[in-house]
Amino acid sequence: MKKYIALLVSFILVCSMCACGNGGAEETQPVAAVEGLQIGYARMNITPDYEVGLGGYSDAESRKQQGYIEYIYATCIAATSGAETILMYTIDNCAVTRELADTFREAITAKTGIAGEKIFIGATHAHNCPSFNGGYENMKKYTEDVANWCAEAGEKALADRSSAKLLRAKAEHENMNFVRHYTLIDGTFTDSNGAARAGATRLVGHPMPTDPQMVMLKFDREEGKKDILMVNWQAHPDSATAIGYNLISPSWIGPMRSKLEKDTGMDVAYFTGASGNQAMESQIPTENHGYSWKKYGEALADCAYSMLDKLEPVEGETIKTNRYIMDVEVDHSWDHMLEQAKEVYDLWKKTDRPTGDVLAQTYNMSSVYHARAIISRASMDKTLQLEMNTFCIGDVGFTTGTYEMFSNSGLYVKENSPFETTFLITGNSSYIPADIAYTYRGYEADTGYYARGTAEALAEQYVQMLKTIK
Repeated sequence: MKKYIALLVSFILVCSMCACGNGGAEETQPVAAVEGLQIGYARMNITPDYEVGLGGYSDAESRKQQGYIEYIYATCIAATSGAETILMYTIDNCAVTRELADTFREAITAKTGIAGEKIFIGATHAHNCPSFNGGYENMKKYTEDVANWCAEAGEKALADRSSAKLLRAKAEHENMNFVRHYTLIDGTFTDSNGAARAGATRLVGHPMPTDPQMVMLKFDREEGKKDILMVNWQAHPDSATAIGYNLISPSWIGPMRSKLEKDTGMDVAYFTGASGNQAMESQIPTENHGYSWKKYGEALADCAYSMLDKLEPVEGETIKTNRYIMDVEVDHSWDHMLEQAKEVYDLWKKTDRPTGDVLAQTYNMSSVYHARAIISRASMDKTLQLEMNTFCIGDVGFTTGTYEMFSNSGLYVKENSPFETTFLITGNSSYIPADIAYTYRGYEADTGYYARGTAEALAEQYVQMLKTIK
């Protein structure tokens, strides 16, 4: 009898241990293997109802919110195939750094049980959204609020999962985005700042290629659930002056989502691609489409809508993921200008940006922002670590990272990817310019953190990672 009692006690203890696990967050909601592909969707309003500093420029300390044009959101798509589950986020914000992404992942994991390396985060790069840095009074509160909102979105997306079929379409939309670097009539190159000084009559073209490809994914879900569209496009949503410098807005992304959702009846998630050197409009007048930021978003919605009849099924449903940490060199070539940079930045804070820019240019800097970058880089180590992620759903490959790639890099990845369709997700926290931008010291090369050659090494590594999961 005692033997049976001992066995019973042992059985109860084992069951208790299995139920409790080790107390870690990742075991709070174990995900059972499923057949086929399951997809869920959730969107959280992340518009603050308190004062914040706005990001996208250097002045989050003084550029305070004075209202909003349209709500901003964090959107999550949950995908499960077999025993693998991932969460894909796109956040209306100018930039999400690696450190910030880790903060968000920690909160999401605690709420959902999904491990951090299975959580992929991109930013839409809108320049009229709250800053996550700059030292304004409510910065910590807003960061914590967004982390909690993202966690709640993840929980809701997981609960919303249902069986789905994945379809895809690709199409090129010409004259809808432009490289914001220019070839001058004398054969030299310049960035957008130099182009403005040179004048439109001296601009004859662009030294780098644009990427006019829009990629669309559609998740056809079971009856009773809304279908979902994921849209991937490459263009800077930098419209602060036109929108209202102190007003919160997702820029043209808001009108694009709203119109596409109205026209299709589906939920829409927009992911910014390799847009570090791409703009909504050109400084060459004959190239321009003539859209305002709002009309531009609506025109992009029409572009996406026109692709619906091109959708075709994706082969396979398996989800695979891959992460890599790359050591890259920091660009310390401007360290010798540190004292002058401090003088420029201090002057700007006391007066205004144009005054600071004038002094910067006497020191052969491009702008106040160049001065700020010199100050930031001088305190950095010789190398930094870049987190690179790839994953796939069937024959669709994805790359993600918390930086701002040029179209050159995005095109290289797409052209050399082993996947039929490749989707780029960027966090836009710092520029990684193509090699050519260093030959004439464009704005992005001067203000980014990374040394020449980083962009090409990054693109090649992405291709190798995609081949690994293929």
